[in-house]
Order: sequence, then structure tokens, then C-alpha cells
Amino acid sequence: MIVRILASLGALVFAGFGVNSSVAQTELSMSAWVPPGHMIVRDILMPWAQEVEKATQGRLRIKLLPKAVTNPIGHLDAVKDGLADIGFIAHSYTPQRFPMTRIGVLPFSGDNAEVNSVALWRIYDRHFMKLNEHAGVQLLTIYTHGPGIVWTTKRVINKIEDFAGLKIRVGGGMAADVGQALGVNVIAKPAPESYELLASGVVDGVFFPGESVASFKLEKLIKHATEFPGGLYSDSHAVIMNAERFAKLPRADQEAIMKLSGEPFARAAGQAWDKNARTGFDAMKANGGETHRADAAFVRSVKERTANFEQDFVKDVNAKGMDGAKILAEYRAELQKLGAAK
Repeated sequence: MIVRILASLGALVFAGFGVNSSVAQTELSMSAWVPPGHMIVRDILMPWAQEVEKATQGRLRIKLLPKAVTNPIGHLDAVKDGLADIGFIAHSYTPQRFPMTRIGVLPFSGDNAEVNSVALWRIYDRHFMKLNEHAGVQLLTIYTHGPGIVWTTKRVINKIEDFAGLKIRVGGGMAADVGQALGVNVIAKPAPESYELLASGVVDGVFFPGESVASFKLEKLIKHATEFPGGLYSDSHAVIMNAERFAKLPRADQEAIMKLSGEPFARAAGQAWDKNARTGFDAMKANGGETHRADAAFVRSVKERTANFEQDFVKDVNAKGMDGAKILAEYRAELQKLGAAK
């Protein structure tokens, strides 16, 4: 009799543990407009998603959708409208909506994406968040990709005159402005269209960071790369979440997400870009391509043609009622401090 009672109690305790150990799970959808194997998904978005699941003890699960909900340009509005809970955007695709992010993508800003990403986040959070450029979504982080490079199919780019007449695919934003300043015929298209544009001869080259030639499988089309110290340009991305979906989460889960976002997320994203920085060069070289380094005269010529970008940015910030020159100097100081700590 005692044995039967103990067995029954044991069964009840076990069942109770089963109920208590079950977790009410909320699934959040994530849309990415690059392939699942792209480093943005593999090394930035999914590791963060896994950390969120861990931090919430399994209450939140972020699921990558098998197909993007819309084109690259449409992802801001898609997340805002709830077609996906989470996504990432390239600011260069709609630059008029995010003028203050330009501080982090100016020519020759730096070779280290981690440093640039953290510096950009700090300055943006400190000074520009109040402008609400990402209205309608919950901003999770901002980061920059690695230094921008010129990749071409035929022509070697060793001096300013070599840009004349070239048709170059760019994302938009700073890359487009730099290209126009250098005399390039700019073709603004999303990154996933690069292979078709190059293969068909519509463009003679692309502006991309170091990993993208490998990520978009361009290594057999590209024959030359020209690097600039500090990068010819950069681009910034934002990871965003549907604001209503975020607001409906329990406070503890909101706090868990934000603790892993902001600067820690920007740092991790920058580190991922740095880790993958040479993959495009390696892939191109394996297919007979060559890398060239811009000399001092070439760099000086580019700086002369792009010098007004900083001045224009300062004016834009001043127009918002802030001190543009002071904020730009503060950003440069952040770059220097972070760089010294590396």
C-alpha cells in the first residue's frame, strides 16, 4: 500500500515538473534579403537570435523565414507593417531617410569595421536617436560594413583618371556620391543584383566591402580590386523590429533583447565583417584576379574630390539645431580611442 502511494506521489511530482518545465514560447519571424549562407545571416543575425533565445530561457525563438518578404529596399516598411517581426536594412538604399548615419560612412573613415560600428552607434545614440529617423520600428542596432573597395572586370584602377566612363554598381548613399565625384557612371542597384549586372556587361565593376565578392559569387567575374587606406566609402545597416510586436512582449523579454542589442550588437556585427574581410580577395585571387593598393597621389586626388562631403554633413547637422563640427570631432575621437584599444 505504501509503495503504491509513493509511486502515485512520484507520478504526480513528475507530472508537476513536466508542467513547470514547459516554456510558453513566442516565435518571432526574421526576414533577410541576402542568401541564408551570407555572412550577415550566418555571422551576425543568427548568432544574435540564438543569444536572445538563450537569454530568455527559450521564451523567445527567432525563426529565419525561408524567403525574404520583399525586396531589399522594402524591408523597412515590411517590418514596420508587420510582414516580418525582425529584419535588417541598408541605409544606402533609402539615404534620404537616414541623413545622420552618413557620419559613419564618410571616405577614409577606417579599416576596422568593429571600431567604426561601435563609434557610429555611440554617436548616433548620443546625438541623433532623438531625431527618430527609424520612426515606426524598434531600432535594435546600427553597424557599418568594412572599408569600401573598387572591384572591376577588366580595367585596372590606379589613378583618378581610370574612373572616367566606368559603369559601376553601387547600393546608393555614400557610395553613389563618391562614384559621381570620381566621374563614374553610377548604377544604383541592390547587392543581390550584382552578378547579373556584371555577367551581362551592364556594369564594369562594383563598389563592395572585402567579403562581398565571395558572398555574391562574383570571383570569376572580377579581375581587379583597388583598396584605399581607411576605405573609399562605407555603408551602415540597421537591425530593426516591428514596434507593436516589441511592445507586446513581456518587460523581461524586452530587456533581454535590448541588453543584447545596441553597442554589443554593433560590436559583434563589426567583428563579423572584420573576420570575413579578406574572403573576397582570396576568392578573386584563386581565380586569377589581382589586388592593387592606391598610392598617396591617388588617395590625395580622391580626397580633393570628396572633401565637401564632411562640410555638407556638418551643415545638415547644424540645420537640425546641433553643432555639426563638434559632433564630427567627437566621432573622430571615438574612432581614435577605440582604435587605440584594439
